[in-house]
Amino acid sequence: MFNPQPDILMKRLLLPVLLVVLAPLMASAAPPTRAEVLRTAESFVNHQWQPTAQNLLHGRDSAGIEVQTPDRSTGNPDLWLPGQPYVGVPYKWGGFDSLESFGRGIKAGKAAGDLYNNEKRRLGGKAVSASAVGLDCSGFISRCWGLKEKQSTSSLSGLCVKLRGLAELRPGDVLNQAGGHVVLFVKWLDDTQTRFLCYEAEPFSRVRASERDAAAMLFSGFTPLRYRQIRD
Repeated sequence: MFNPQPDILMKRLLLPVLLVVLAPLMASAAPPTRAEVLRTAESFVNHQWQPTAQNLLHGRDSAGIEVQTPDRSTGNPDLWLPGQPYVGVPYKWGGFDSLESFGRGIKAGKAAGDLYNNEKRRLGGKAVSASAVGLDCSGFISRCWGLKEKQSTSSLSGLCVKLRGLAELRPGDVLNQAGGHVVLFVKWLDDTQTRFLCYEAEPFSRVRASERDAAAMLFSGFTPLRYRQIRD
């Protein structure tokens, strides 16, 4: 009778366990499909949450960084109000939160978002507050593409192929303005490819769906890009 060696027997016993543990990790490491990119984007666009007064901050955080939450006290009636349910993860300069980390931060009383301004652009990473949660435009795209690290509008192009023109855009591609803003292309809204639907972390509000004029985007310096690893 064949008697396997103890180490061989142990490997046979452990292999199924390892496969069960590693399978989710292996699946999550796979590059996203276009449909998965859009589903992720829509989860941020349609995320429902309820802020409290603890999530307000207009002033300096504990590290001395100026924070301005995108709430209704700024004068924009489209922004969130404490005590009322809201839809869409708020914009945060330098933000790269998942829905889970955003939810934990809100419950912990962190600031719900941090508005963009020229001073933050000048300071870059030095102006990112650990006391606020949310997403900025490139952080949103990084999440949609399943990236493990947040990219900036200046570094996104290194992961992409530049498209020859707007006509080549497909769902899950982006229009990127290096050093500026980036939006996720969803679909054309007319046969002439004049206007399109996009998802974006809008610098003055939240992650939302927007309509854009194609010619105006090109005139403003936006470049159509495709993530190299995106799958159909």
